[in-house]
Amino acid sequence: MRKNGFLAESTKEQAIKKLSTIEIKMGYPDEIKPFWFKLVFDEDASYFEEMQTLFAIRIQDQLDKALKPVDRTRWQMPGHMVNAGYDPSSNDITFPAAILQKPFYSLQQSVSENLGGIGAVIGHEISHAFDNNGANFDENGNLKNWWTEEDFTAFQELTKGMIEQFDGIEFHGGKINGELTISENIADNGGVGVTLEIMHTLPEPDFRAYFINWARVWCRKAKEEYLQLLLSSDVHSPGELRANMQPRNFPEWYETFGVTEHDGMYIAPEKRISIW
Repeated sequence: MRKNGFLAESTKEQAIKKLSTIEIKMGYPDEIKPFWFKLVFDEDASYFEEMQTLFAIRIQDQLDKALKPVDRTRWQMPGHMVNAGYDPSSNDITFPAAILQKPFYSLQQSVSENLGGIGAVIGHEISHAFDNNGANFDENGNLKNWWTEEDFTAFQELTKGMIEQFDGIEFHGGKINGELTISENIADNGGVGVTLEIMHTLPEPDFRAYFINWARVWCRKAKEEYLQLLLSSDVHSPGELRANMQPRNFPEWYETFGVTEHDGMYIAPEKRISIW
């Protein structure tokens, strides 16, 4: 079993406190916010006029929030969006209903497959609470340093290793920017790590099915121009690397597929990274 080896007990207590207070938003909001009832269309108005009206309503809604208490029930994405997220200022994780389907999750899939899909994604979002950005916020979503100086220095060293692991990888005519993608790579690393720990608690874990579904959820079709655009602007690593890089940091992947030092995807044990 992997255990955290660089945090002092005082930092661990603060981390557990933050973890235990994460708000979970699953499926869709419990109620429709009044804002949506303001979006009334005029059939006689032009497209431009309607867009201007909707824009003005949205801006006014944002301004009104400045005079109201913080609404911690607010969702950062709608229920029909295939996505997930963590909000450090609210310390909440959101999983819209649309992502709770194959290949991320299905009653027809095995537990191992679901852990490699939605399980790792849930672990990913939770890990954002402790990535290079989330680590600066406390359990209430306030900017606060809850680390000891030694622990944060150790965390930064591990972060540096993750940056170096991805930085400069050639991809579709360009190279991966390890610093741009670091927060998402830390979260992927945490998501895979924690679900692999859960896998060991199953009576009949199927690690092959786990890793195959982890790769499957990052499949996509995209034009070359779009891939190059993402390479220069997206904080996520390309899906192909999300599928193929993180498993290489964990011994279960090597054992499952018989990967040795003679294979191209081999990473020496001392260079493998497991932060959370």
